[in-house]
Amino acid sequence: MNIHIFEPQLIQRRGYNGFYRHFLTALVRECGARPVSDPRPLPRLQAPREHESCWTDWNGALVFFDMSDHVQMFDIEALKKCQVYFKANLHTALARRILIEAGVEEHFNKCAPFLFFSEGMSDFMRDAARRRFWRCDQPRYDLCFVMGVYENAVRDRKKSPFEFPDEPMTPASYHFWIRWHMMQSFQEAGISGYYRLTSRANTSLEDGIHVYGNMSRRAFSRCISHGRMTVVCTLPHALFPWKASESFVLGRPIIIEQKPLTETPAPFLPTEGEHYFELFPNAGAYHTETDLADPRSYRVLDRIPLERFKERADWMRKRLSDRKRLSEMGRACRAYADRAYNQANVAQYIQEEVLKRI
Repeated sequence: MNIHIFEPQLIQRRGYNGFYRHFLTALVRECGARPVSDPRPLPRLQAPREHESCWTDWNGALVFFDMSDHVQMFDIEALKKCQVYFKANLHTALARRILIEAGVEEHFNKCAPFLFFSEGMSDFMRDAARRRFWRCDQPRYDLCFVMGVYENAVRDRKKSPFEFPDEPMTPASYHFWIRWHMMQSFQEAGISGYYRLTSRANTSLEDGIHVYGNMSRRAFSRCISHGRMTVVCTLPHALFPWKASESFVLGRPIIIEQKPLTETPAPFLPTEGEHYFELFPNAGAYHTETDLADPRSYRVLDRIPLERFKERADWMRKRLSDRKRLSEMGRACRAYADRAYNQANVAQYIQEEVLKRI
């Protein structure tokens, strides 16, 4: 089978943003895929925002990878042109509705679920191997809590919609405040950890009190290894971000607010209680019957009482006291990462899904 990868720069060690390198390299190594300099079949979609994506050609059949972390966003023209459409955060009910309203429902069967791999997957794998070899893989505290935010709402004296019922709940406000309240509740429960909200390189947010500058990859990797668990926010998007893969590779289970509503392909699906704890089960859902212009149709924006944050932080503190179980979970995470992120398995999943459809 002849497989061609458009945009060879996406395979480079530091190509664009790293969404693509791990799985494209898997196709090169395991399936004999070759980069080509031909232009993309369609230009990268730029509106309403830049749409992360890439193309491959399988014996003349076009395969598209939609790597946007916005569940409601589809490249409709790419969907019509390709034979297989991998989406990193596929939600079946919402996807069907979007395609029906766009008048392209007949293309739904092209869609296959996909996932996000870490930008520096190979770097984290080397970190894990090196720390185990030198026997310096022992935790120093309970939690690695490092979260990126898009605003500094505390500095700017904004009100939390989780605390004030009349305050509107928007995706932006939810994104900041759920992270803030989780951090506060863990600290108040006496859970040791490295706590840091980061600016995502937006220096205007940084005040050195509430929001700090970004960490280097190496420093972040050390913070994960120094913690017994890594806190990974899945809401309001309701998907597994690539930070989950970084923590699993380093042998650390994760804490998430809620199981993702989007589909994780079966070969890559972690198990609750073995690879992660869920802090707020059934915290919310997409309101798939509301107008698609309403953010509630594609974001979880349900309020969580502040008492619930405290209650679940106390619950988490008890889980963290069971060191034997956490060690077992760490071993399970390493085994999961060795299997799920192995490039042969990644390439096999992609190839099987492509062959089903072409």
